[in-house]
Amino acid sequence: MSEMDAIQSRGPKLTKKEQELLDLLEENPGRCFSRAYLLQRIWGYRDDTRTRTVDVHVSRLRKKLEDRPELAIHTVVRQGYVLEVRREGRSNSSTQYSAGDQPTEFSEPAWAN
Repeated sequence: MSEMDAIQSRGPKLTKKEQELLDLLEENPGRCFSRAYLLQRIWGYRDDTRTRTVDVHVSRLRKKLEDRPELAIHTVVRQGYVLEVRREGRSNSSTQYSAGDQPTEFSEPAWAN
């Protein structure tokens, strides 16, 4: 059984897109991904489409990950989303950071694009 299969069996079922989003974030903890990049990479959008798809999926994913306090998806204002892998399992996943802010709980995000 893979690690992702184990995660799936422990918690709520993820949709295909939620799983793809989580996989990308978990493969790159601390790296900030813009909405435009995520729309292209996960949803296959090729133009500058304005949609709330990423925000809605991140919101749903956060709720489904509530039983995994070691993971937190942070919003970096006007930049995108970044996954924090916590060691102590603190739970404050709604924290928002500005691009110039220095997050205190994890190292500064690396920018994906």
